[in-house]
Amino acid sequence: MQTFPRALLTKLTTLSILAGLPGLTAGSDLKYLLARPDLEFKIFQFPRDAMPRIDGYLCDWEIVPDSYFYDTSMLNDTVDGHGTDIDRNDLDVRVAVGWVKDLNRLYFLYEAQDDFWDFGRFNPHGYLNDIFEIVVDGDLSGGSFILNENLLPDGSGDRSSPEYIENYTRFAGNHAQNYHIYTPPVNNAWVLVWGGQSWISQFPYSNWAYNYNFEHGESGKLTLEFWITPFNHAPSAGPEHAVESQLKENELVGISWSILDFDGDKREGHYNLAHNVLMVRHADYLCSFRLMPIEPALLPKIRAEWTYKYVDQDRRVVAFQDESIGEVIAWNWNFGDGNTSDEQHPIHTFAEPNMRTVITLEVTGLIGNSKRTRYWEVLLK
Repeated sequence: MQTFPRALLTKLTTLSILAGLPGLTAGSDLKYLLARPDLEFKIFQFPRDAMPRIDGYLCDWEIVPDSYFYDTSMLNDTVDGHGTDIDRNDLDVRVAVGWVKDLNRLYFLYEAQDDFWDFGRFNPHGYLNDIFEIVVDGDLSGGSFILNENLLPDGSGDRSSPEYIENYTRFAGNHAQNYHIYTPPVNNAWVLVWGGQSWISQFPYSNWAYNYNFEHGESGKLTLEFWITPFNHAPSAGPEHAVESQLKENELVGISWSILDFDGDKREGHYNLAHNVLMVRHADYLCSFRLMPIEPALLPKIRAEWTYKYVDQDRRVVAFQDESIGEVIAWNWNFGDGNTSDEQHPIHTFAEPNMRTVITLEVTGLIGNSKRTRYWEVLLK
């Protein structure tokens, strides 16, 4: 059976949908190209008035249903031999992922109970520390993003060679990002970014906070709260050359995480959500995470909302889009020029140029009504 690179399959799927060709369909959502294709994980949508404050406390996450949390039972130690038989007295974790519509951030909550927190030793390689490692592929581009034949074009394996360094900074972490997060960091950066784009670990591209009360070698619970910005293109040249991933409701993002648990001089386990340790460097081994709509219980019963776009600005033709929340049975548009409409999505032509147009939508539902006025936004020539 012939196989194709992930990026090519993505393009073929898109082209086949546009052309109406059989064989590749949108319904698969490309999940067959990711790890654990039998599962689809969820990303909780926070309302804009309830987005998490990054302070290391759980109160902002209390609105998140249990179905959005993924615990130790979802992990597999594919390196150190524990498999899915993980002793929760040794390590027990819980993770949730969130987002806010129209804001290109992924929020993470990581809670871990460990019998031996290891973070008190300096190590020049950055390994000997308990680690929470996440990988994000914001546009499902897939493929290798750290170790690749492109990194060692001469096949020498010499990581000090100029060729290796050049390819590492140009390629690694560019189209998917790996965050090697210290839990907790002491006299240390909060994260090691695998790639040349260390700027993604700094504000305004990420933010983080910890909450814990233990010393090195002790047991206890740690809470880590953070957000990161996913990138389709994150070059080492800097953020001015980067392309952020555009997070959109109901679309998929590739994500996985792993936990490296050190107890003294030995690693107790290397547990991962993808059930394949290749997730740390190859985006085909991530999991499908869907950007969910707001949970119905968190929506207002009724609220008028609307947007617009110009159909023909020279002729002053404007299309209005109702985006109201709740069960609406009637719409009343007032275009500020003496004209009204009871259509849900009207197209209106303004007869006279007027730079100060006040437009109101009032919606009516079974439980009441709501009104939204916007002043002077629709600019007419």
